Amino acid sequence: MSGPLIVFLDANIILSAALGGPAFELLLRLANEGGVRLVTGYSCVVEASRNVQRKRPDRQQAFGGILTSLSIEQDEADEHAEWATQLVHPDDVHVLGAARRVGAQVLITGDLTQFGHLMKRGDLGLRVRTLGAFLLEGPSRP
Repeated sequence: MSGPLIVFLDANIILSAALGGPAFELLLRLANEGGVRLVTGYSCVVEASRNVQRKRPDRQQAFGGILTSLSIEQDEADEHAEWATQLVHPDDVHVLGAARRVGAQVLITGDLTQFGHLMKRGDLGLRVRTLGAFLLEGPSRP
């Protein structure tokens, strides 16, 4: 496989990136240097935007800057969403389905309640990781 590793970001990671910190700076640097391609879904952007507005309106500009580093894909109900319904809560089907639809090799999320059980699985076709775990493993391919 050629090209950068495709990494799908959940809404909570986009929000956290807008708040800042060294781990998020490293992720964005990996993207800017071409080591990874950051992708998310439209629903994740809407959710993250609502949370920034509600919780940290002072970080709106940073949030906008994060979005320039992301490819934003449309959400669709399709066979990928159907596959995801067997694995996650209905509220999170759009995240896992979209990650699979865009061919992500990694899904980064901070939601251990809904995605934690997938982080040890190797049979999904993509790795589900926290940002810390992803950075510790490095952007190697699955």
